[in-house]
Amino acid sequence: MPATADAPAQNVPTPVLPEKAREFSKEGLEAFARHWYATLGYAFETGDPGPMMAISNADCKTCNAMKEGVTGGHAEGKWIVGGQMFVSSMDSSFKQMPDDTFQVVGMVRQQHVIYYNADRSVSKDLGVKAAIGDIVIGKYSDEGWTAVTVEHLQGSKK
Repeated sequence: MPATADAPAQNVPTPVLPEKAREFSKEGLEAFARHWYATLGYAFETGDPGPMMAISNADCKTCNAMKEGVTGGHAEGKWIVGGQMFVSSMDSSFKQMPDDTFQVVGMVRQQHVIYYNADRSVSKDLGVKAAIGDIVIGKYSDEGWTAVTVEHLQGSKK
């Protein structure tokens, strides 16, 4: 059940990494990036950033900031309504960078986000945002893809 103004989300299914996202290929990287955003939306809905962090580099500043934001937004009886991610495109040239990473660029929009306090009052309303350009920098290893960093493209609104 999705979160509402009266209660947090319940029984939200954990995103499952698609088989394609396990591949070392252009399509695999693009599928991985889409999955990363699914885990971000899941974190907003549930307060559980575990699936997102499991596929993110421990040094990813954006990933850690999102982790802190969602865990804080779900602490002490609080919850978040919205936050699901909608990916309209993902594309990579699949050229390896000197640091062995690969880049994928996408257009991403997040559903309207509202933070609620335990007493059901609104603590923060982030409003509705337009789709923005993001870049996911990924690295492949024997364990599969990892998000090294995820950032808004220069000039995109936050």
